[in-house]
Amino acid sequence: MTLFEYISIATSLILSFSLARTLTNIAPIFTSEHRYWVHSTWVLGLLISHAGLFWQIWLYQGVEVWTLLEFVLLLMGPIMLLIGASLLVPVAPVPDYRVYFESKRGPFYSVLIVLHVQPIPLAYLLFDIPFIHPLFLSNLIFVSAAVVGLVGRKRSIDMVLVCFWILGVIAGLFVTNDHEVTRALMESLIGL
Repeated sequence: MTLFEYISIATSLILSFSLARTLTNIAPIFTSEHRYWVHSTWVLGLLISHAGLFWQIWLYQGVEVWTLLEFVLLLMGPIMLLIGASLLVPVAPVPDYRVYFESKRGPFYSVLIVLHVQPIPLAYLLFDIPFIHPLFLSNLIFVSAAVVGLVGRKRSIDMVLVCFWILGVIAGLFVTNDHEVTRALMESLIGL
């Protein structure tokens, strides 16, 4: 077994646990009379993000040497998805999902910030990519948006952010759909 296989198993286990927890408790979010479309859309976005993060792990398959810090940073992505799913998907149905989302929005936006900051130091450590690099433009945009959501505390901000984020996640899946093209893009930007 290669080190990459070992590391990808660890990330897959966390992602699998997060997906299982989310899917087990997701039905009331969509069937409740008091569902809230912003909340439901965030949950769908998290599900899509699980697939995207799993897919992106393959970009690290060429890395032959890992440190514990790099491994922990890699695990932060799946862990943040697990925490985000735990925040947004309650174990038991709740009376009003709008009120529920508004009670969890601060911690959830904090999770999104960590989720989008995490790849930057990881890429620096694994590929020597500087912290300020065009490759991280989308990360910085998502972090900025999550900060606005964290301090904004308005429903209209939540509505705009969830639409923005879901479109960004879907676009990201299309951009990283072909690993060879994605790796070539990374090589052209950073000279891997």
